[in-house]
Amino acid sequence: MFTRHSAAAALALCAFIPALMQDSIGSTAFWPPPVRATAAYPIRQDATQWLGSNLVGAPVVSASNQNIGKVANLVINEDGAIEAAVIAVGGVFGIGRKDVAVTYKSLNIVRTQAGDGIDHVTLAAEKGDLRRVAEFKTLRQQRNDKTARRRDDVTPTAVNLTPPL
Repeated sequence: MFTRHSAAAALALCAFIPALMQDSIGSTAFWPPPVRATAAYPIRQDATQWLGSNLVGAPVVSASNQNIGKVANLVINEDGAIEAAVIAVGGVFGIGRKDVAVTYKSLNIVRTQAGDGIDHVTLAAEKGDLRRVAEFKTLRQQRNDKTARRRDDVTPTAVNLTPPL
């Protein structure tokens, strides 16, 4: 009789083990994320490839050759593909500057005469068009804005400090 109850208890426990091993949040993501294995080690840049260090800082001009700004940063997805370029529009020494993101496919990148660098980037948009676009916000800026809004939403509560009679 005792062994029958022990076997039933062990069987019930085995049935619940997968449920007990699940994360309470329901997420299967691990931290830190697993390292991706690589089997490729490129040894040289191809003529059809750009270096990010050449693209960041490159001057941006409109189709009418109007100076728009400079490439300030790149937005890269988890697969390593460039999805957008952040363009710093206007400003002097960073004052009055506005960061605007444009899709990478909208860039027309012009190489230097030697072909080993980037001379400039051309966009179909004009400077005025980019000034009217919403400013690009990084994740850090979004988090800081959210924290500031929460802080501003907190209103002080009046407290009565007089003792009751």
